[in-house]
Amino acid sequence: MGCTGSTEKKKRKNTTLTSSDDSFGLHNRDVDEIKVELSDATISTLLDETKFTQEEIIDWWHGFLADCPSGLLDKDKFIDVYQYKYPSGKAKGFCDHVFRTFNPDKRTRAIDFERFMCAINVTLKGTSDEKLNWAFTMYDINGDQRISKKEMLNVLEAMLDLLGKDKKGPNNPQKQVDRIFLRIDSNHDNYISKEEFFSGCRADENIRAILAPYY
Repeated sequence: MGCTGSTEKKKRKNTTLTSSDDSFGLHNRDVDEIKVELSDATISTLLDETKFTQEEIIDWWHGFLADCPSGLLDKDKFIDVYQYKYPSGKAKGFCDHVFRTFNPDKRTRAIDFERFMCAINVTLKGTSDEKLNWAFTMYDINGDQRISKKEMLNVLEAMLDLLGKDKKGPNNPQKQVDRIFLRIDSNHDNYISKEEFFSGCRADENIRAILAPYY
């Protein structure tokens, strides 16, 4: 998957891990003498599995290599990306959750370009159901196909930390969790199933804005 080694040298200046909508970005810097190549097989796979065009894939690839010359993105670099975008916040906690959805294989600590693009495809170009499923996975920390109050609180607190927002008043994460469960936990079992999550986000714009901002 992803990139393969090559002796061909690529040069591209002022590229970052970014797309035209600036979803990601680190400090611009020159990237010279990169000896990693985007294979035709990877391009073909991504054209089949994502909604990106070949031009977009290649553009993302250059940006990816600008910050990950090895062709692999680890969690530390992933945190750097978010910390750069949100300099006044604390990125690590939220990045732990997002990176987990990007890399569900707990045996590996880094993701290649192909997996990265498949994940980005969901958040940028996915259908409503795909985006809601991605959001549900982020909240379902232990992977048991349901969200507990503790799991939701964990993610919401991390999100507020990332944004540098106060956790008092209307932003109090515990109060937000209690209100959300009161509205969408239809069987009152103190867990949110995937069905409840989907229907709740679709029916309530305020809940959707909190739980699934990429919707």
